[in-house]
Amino acid sequence: MYSKLVIVLFVFVIFSFNLLVGQETSKPEWQQFRGNARDASAACSILIDSWIKKRPALVWKKKLGDGFSEVIIQQDKVFTMCSEKADSLSGMEFVIAMDAKTGNELWKTKVDSMFFDESGFGDGPRSTPALDGERIFSISSYGKLSAISIADGTIKWSIDFAKTYNSKLPRWAFCTSPLILRSALIVEVGGGESKAFASINKQTGEMNWIKGNAVPYYCSPAIAEINGITNLIFTSDSMLLSFDTEGNELWSFRMPMRYPTATPLFIAPNKVFVSSAGSKGGCLVEINDNKATEIFQTAAMKNHFSTSVHYNGYIYGYSNAAFRCISVEKGETKWTKRGLGKGTLIRVNNKLLVLSDKGVLKLVEANPEVYTEHGSLQVLNGKSWTAPSFGNGNVYVRNLTEIASYKIAD
Repeated sequence: MYSKLVIVLFVFVIFSFNLLVGQETSKPEWQQFRGNARDASAACSILIDSWIKKRPALVWKKKLGDGFSEVIIQQDKVFTMCSEKADSLSGMEFVIAMDAKTGNELWKTKVDSMFFDESGFGDGPRSTPALDGERIFSISSYGKLSAISIADGTIKWSIDFAKTYNSKLPRWAFCTSPLILRSALIVEVGGGESKAFASINKQTGEMNWIKGNAVPYYCSPAIAEINGITNLIFTSDSMLLSFDTEGNELWSFRMPMRYPTATPLFIAPNKVFVSSAGSKGGCLVEINDNKATEIFQTAAMKNHFSTSVHYNGYIYGYSNAAFRCISVEKGETKWTKRGLGKGTLIRVNNKLLVLSDKGVLKLVEANPEVYTEHGSLQVLNGKSWTAPSFGNGNVYVRNLTEIASYKIAD
């Protein structure tokens, strides 16, 4: 009897372990703009020796219609937005699902007309969709929010910001990316008559609340847990604003710059760094008792389209065309690396994956004392303005017209 009980317990333990492992490995690793925590980070370890000796192996690469959306990942599928031109003046924008192992298309759903940029910077969608397990939520260049079934690409509901909220098209189209917060989508709508920022029921598309005055720009909302309160952080012209989950304004701060494009960077437990490409650069504010106080201003970090990352008290990012590390304490420069153009980056554990705007991917140590590069690889050619994504041991990279997957970790 005793031996049978031991066997039963042993089997139960093994089953439970396998179940937990399965749950852990199946957890989506990059399910929205800048990853799950919205901080452009992942916890996997990258072996330096493996990178140097073997170099990242190409898993697959394929052509994709124009667009700047990041790749998002859920288990064995990857998703992004792209476009197809019918002629030089017309086309359509899509959300596309692909097999993560092969890059093969699973479905492709038309969501809106295609945006054409008269300045020549690049056509197609700018926003990055968000996943919640069953649905993917996208915002087209013309401001149409769509909820799409992950299983088959069926559109469940959609909202046209211009028609519904009188939103105006930004010069370079809608770039803001939706943020998932439990049963809600947090979005910058940019509508008239106090209809700037909104919480939308992700199942039905119904409005939970809509607040604030702001014209639509190119910044995505950030999320932060400060003093036990969930802060939903937006920018509006020269204002940095925070709302709670019910739409009540928590605090506001007048920034020294106007219209930042980079997303506000939360630095736990209670600081927010915001930066723009202009002469004022960036500033750090500290939040106490729902009041924002400036800690410093710095011209050392001037984020353009690429948001910085934070690690252990230091901020790493592109100050226009200079890749740089500055301190959170005082904002002073620790080191600068030039020659990488205007690129993007993410953090994987204590390493930085830095993508130049010419498609060169570098593995860099997140070390404030010295710039240390462990490897470099030409992963794409052409305009590479989209930040990498990481999941299942692979880094997914994209330029304006092409997407690729490289194996960089076990």
